[in-house]
Amino acid sequence: MPATMKKEPVPERMDEITETVEGIACYEKDLYEREELKEETRQIVVFRLSREWYGVEITKVKEVIKVGRITYLPSSPEYIAGIVNLRGKILSVTDLKTLLGLPHEEPTDKTRIIAVESGMLETGLLVDEVVESIEVPVSKIEPALRTLPTEQADYIEGQCKAADRLIALVSVGKILEKKG
Repeated sequence: MPATMKKEPVPERMDEITETVEGIACYEKDLYEREELKEETRQIVVFRLSREWYGVEITKVKEVIKVGRITYLPSSPEYIAGIVNLRGKILSVTDLKTLLGLPHEEPTDKTRIIAVESGMLETGLLVDEVVESIEVPVSKIEPALRTLPTEQADYIEGQCKAADRLIALVSVGKILEKKG
């Protein structure tokens, strides 16, 4: 045996082994007790339409841009506000207020376009104001209340409460289906 390797002493009594095994078991038990299960969460971009709060999953958001010139498209559906040039790429702009039956207001300096995508489809959502990004536990997301007319309720996939606000979660997939 090489001089650098030391041979561990072998316990002579059985009670020495038991103490060693119990010490390890106790340590492992403490390790598992301290491990907390992290609840799955969703990151939501919160925005305002009229006097109501809405949100969209951040995984669907490409970017948030200031509203520039929106070019009207003749013969387009009422819910399409027009198109914008986003760094050389044409992006249609969906007016969520029209889809959800909300009253129109004049754009302000807080008005934004949230560029969203799902698969190969994308659009810009015209909103009055982007407020914040929040993290919501999945267990706190409830099914949407069906107080809206059926056609408008299809665009809401759930709701959650955050900072004393009831936030309706917009279904990007449903909006893009309507667009397509």
